[in-house]
Amino acid sequence: MTAIHADIDALTELRAALTRFRYAQREVTDRGGDAIEATRASLEAKASRWRARLEQGRAELAACRDRAAAEQDTPVDCSGYARAVSEAGERLEHIRLWQQRIDEQAIEFHGVAGRYKNLLETDLPRTEEQLAGIIASLQAARRVQPSGS
Repeated sequence: MTAIHADIDALTELRAALTRFRYAQREVTDRGGDAIEATRASLEAKASRWRARLEQGRAELAACRDRAAAEQDTPVDCSGYARAVSEAGERLEHIRLWQQRIDEQAIEFHGVAGRYKNLLETDLPRTEEQLAGIIASLQAARRVQPSGS
């Protein structure tokens, strides 16, 4: 195999590798977006459960306080209900902060992913076509014999 044959083969392999890379990377950016949406859904499900616990805890705390007001001569301890309401509120706030972080990072991810997809869908195909042109030129040049041979 001559040097020109090796160059043509290497360029052909590079073009094929770029094509495989482009298709594989499209899937990567899509999976990244899917992971963000799955995380958002998971956080929303957790928030929903904690909102329900908070509402239940508030209702139980109110009922306990009503009992305490009605039974003035018998002490009623509502501290457990108050702790449960406080914990549910803290958990909801923690989830809200995570949701906020995810939203901020998703904006950043989608910006970068959009630019990357543009590279994959615009720049790489253009590069592949340029390589195809170079390969065709080299193959044509290989077929041309130098004069006097």
